[in-house]
Amino acid sequence: MGTSFSARDLALMSLLGCLSSLTTLTTNFIPAPLPGLYGVVAIPVGTILVFMARDMVGKPGAATFTHLVSGVLSTFMPGGPPLKWIIVPIWVSGGVVIDLLLHATRARLGESRWVSTTVGLIYEIPGDLILCWAFRAFLGWYLPLLFFMYGFVAIHALLGGLAGLFFPDILNRIEPVMRGAR
Repeated sequence: MGTSFSARDLALMSLLGCLSSLTTLTTNFIPAPLPGLYGVVAIPVGTILVFMARDMVGKPGAATFTHLVSGVLSTFMPGGPPLKWIIVPIWVSGGVVIDLLLHATRARLGESRWVSTTVGLIYEIPGDLILCWAFRAFLGWYLPLLFFMYGFVAIHALLGGLAGLFFPDILNRIEPVMRGAR
């Protein structure tokens, strides 16, 4: 396992990044009483897709690259936060957290339910903090800290953690298909 990405790795990460960005677009039609409620679908699906990329490629930087592709594509699609330019730093920060945690612990997401759940619970926290700063700095939205912690951090952590909880099972179901494609 080398440190550079092969053409297959780049294609897989790009494909999964594109699919991840499409979750926002395809769930925006859901009539939601609150803005961002589409995240109930988009966050778990996006988490599973980036986890798949990181686990299948197995190299540091895979989650970061996958989130970069997803973030760049999402800036051109309807939906998301009102500050489009902030999507890329938010999502890339999540990919960096995933890559750093897995590199530091030498763990694999598909091998441990505990690892995948823990990573799912925490990887979006830096992005949520960037989003809070951007809302305050550029839109003048001063959300009470308790609302922000519940409205963004807790919900994103719960949805990412649930995706992480089920990720090993999902990977076990699709791995035979992926092995056949190699």
